[in-house]
Amino acid sequence: MRVLGVRCSPKDFAYCVIEGTKTNPSLIHTEEVQFPRAYVKPLTLKWLMQEVDDLLKKHSVDSIALKSSEGLARRGKPFVERTEYETIFMLVGALRGLKPIVKKVKAAIAKDLGFKGKAHYLSTINTSVIPNFSDLSDKLQEAVLVGWSELH
Repeated sequence: MRVLGVRCSPKDFAYCVIEGTKTNPSLIHTEEVQFPRAYVKPLTLKWLMQEVDDLLKKHSVDSIALKSSEGLARRGKPFVERTEYETIFMLVGALRGLKPIVKKVKAAIAKDLGFKGKAHYLSTINTSVIPNFSDLSDKLQEAVLVGWSELH
């Protein structure tokens, strides 16, 4: 199974392509992509649709896992923008027939990785099975964790 793990923000998105199993994950690719600054919102969304479609074709993923925003981050303009971008990933994935397409908060990620459903357990996870995990940016680490949590 190959999963596209995604973490959106109002200015960019971080993604990874990961495959294998929860006990033996294999990180294929990671990248952070900036949204075009000169575009108005509709053009940015159109651009993102094309980018996501290209990613899905290029990496032949089976599912998409999106890192959802947490508690206090669920209000205001940044939350609305992030939700719009996450929706594009869900829409393009659905148009390509991908199942499942999920959104997860840290507690759900921890639970799916075999810990109790508490976000703080993610800090105890053994990430040594993913080479150079600690060298990744925080956004890429979140994308990897959400993608990893979707593996069987």
